[in-house]
Amino acid sequence: MAIRIAIVEDEDYQAQTLQRYLERFSSENRVDFTIRRFAEAVSLLDNYSPDYDLIYMDIRMPYMNGMDAAHRLRALDQDVLLVFVTTLTQYAIQGYEVEALDYIVKPINYYDFALKLTRALKKLPQEAAEGMLLVGSENGTIRINPRSVRYVEVTGHQVVYHTLNGDVQQYGSLSQVEKELDATQFVRCNSCFLVNMQYVRGIKGYTLQLDDGELKISQPKKKRFMEAWEAWLKSNGKA
Repeated sequence: MAIRIAIVEDEDYQAQTLQRYLERFSSENRVDFTIRRFAEAVSLLDNYSPDYDLIYMDIRMPYMNGMDAAHRLRALDQDVLLVFVTTLTQYAIQGYEVEALDYIVKPINYYDFALKLTRALKKLPQEAAEGMLLVGSENGTIRINPRSVRYVEVTGHQVVYHTLNGDVQQYGSLSQVEKELDATQFVRCNSCFLVNMQYVRGIKGYTLQLDDGELKISQPKKKRFMEAWEAWLKSNGKA
């Protein structure tokens, strides 16, 4: 499976250097990467979905510097590995505040880059693979972070994952998906929908209000769903 990496860097030359080094590392070590570059931190954070394994973050950028962006990032994603790229080594100390794994000093040296990337990859088998869904779609196998799934729907023999990044579809059953997900986080509201409690905004009668729409709660499922939602609110300090 490809490791998903984001480069947040406003300077084209530096971004191209990071991408070139990733491609070289990939070739030398037989590791697959998918890489996306953001010229501004706000572009990464707007509509952020916690699907990246590793983020390279420049410190000095316009509109929002990398340290401020990292604080916002941690509010959205506590698990992604973060490596700062900077000309100012004093920022490395502040990196502990946002649980940065490492930092790279410009100008970037490939061997230092490769050493620190190797260190990051050693953490990924636990951090990136843990709890990830492997969905066999028509475009091949896709890794989905359960946190990005609003709800799962079954229609006939098709299961549809409604995620922050769009819909992903595969053959299967809701019962099968249910076994792969945290039962305290994902609960059925009826026979066709499995809902992520994170995106529930309220319940009125038999209508479930999500952040992007509404779903119906069936009478047989309502009591169990209400109990599960109340338990989730308490466990997450929202009650």
